[in-house]
Amino acid sequence: MKNFTHILLMGVILTMCACSSVHSLRLDTIRPAKVEYHTSSPYTTVVNNCTIPDGSNYSRYIDENGKRYRLSYNADSIPEFFAMSVASRLYERNFFESVEVYLPDSSLISGTDGVTQQMQQEWDMYYPDMVHILINEIKPKAIMQIEILDGIFGAALSLATSAQVQCCIPGESPTQIIVSDTLAWYAYGDTPEMARMDLPMFDICLEEALSHLSKRVADNLTPHKRIVERYIFVTGHVAMNDAYKYWQNKQYTDASYIWEYVLKNANNAGRKAKAAANLAVYYEIEDDYATAHKYAQQAHALAIEARDVYVTEYLNAYCRDLEERIEEKITLDRVLL
Repeated sequence: MKNFTHILLMGVILTMCACSSVHSLRLDTIRPAKVEYHTSSPYTTVVNNCTIPDGSNYSRYIDENGKRYRLSYNADSIPEFFAMSVASRLYERNFFESVEVYLPDSSLISGTDGVTQQMQQEWDMYYPDMVHILINEIKPKAIMQIEILDGIFGAALSLATSAQVQCCIPGESPTQIIVSDTLAWYAYGDTPEMARMDLPMFDICLEEALSHLSKRVADNLTPHKRIVERYIFVTGHVAMNDAYKYWQNKQYTDASYIWEYVLKNANNAGRKAKAAANLAVYYEIEDDYATAHKYAQQAHALAIEARDVYVTEYLNAYCRDLEERIEEKITLDRVLL
């Protein structure tokens, strides 16, 4: 199970009928970066190539009457803060040999035009082994809205952020990366003023939003963990109940033998679909994604036959994710081994 750090059974989350249930399973999976580097553990520099964003131009305050006002705030420190935050995230991943930050003079910043020919020539000459990560644009959009809720006032602050990034690997064309994210905060009070006062300070919210966005950038640039949710199905059939008891006791192989028996011998298409779905999870935690995908596809076909809409939708998404994992495993094996 080299690509999983833990398995956590969350308990029954959905009762399908009087004798059937679904148990949620959260898996920590390892996913590859969106780029492949010229060497393992490369030297890296994060470059602030971003002009100061005019967030006030598209941020708004909406009062309790629906009237809209421009929401102004100081954005001068955003580019430097975000560059430092991205560099910190990358450093924490322990993937790069070193992580540096370059904060050029404003006259050298090209913004959304990205890396210039002059930049590339200088890097090729002076830093032939260095990966340069350019932050070309940051766009934070804030919306603060007041609403009346059962006689009290609610204040909602949402910060939608996006960033345009280029990853420049020696000898290759720059890779374009666009990430976006949204965070929200809520507060309540007897008056609009009291509700607003109960929100965290705007600068703190902005820093939190930018820090969260920087994690998304780092996820694109390094192998990283992603939590996925899977389901273990239990029906009223005695064999399915016995299999789940083995599963709870971490006797996963014993549980799989029973699910194989049910899949082979049961007459009910819905029960067979759930046994096959459980087998897919078993093989996934064993890192055998091809076999997991085979069982997930079989389960999907059986769920369609049984006309089980919810199970069919889950298995459709599960098959797509397993297909992605099969493709990613090739990259992970090449990068991590």
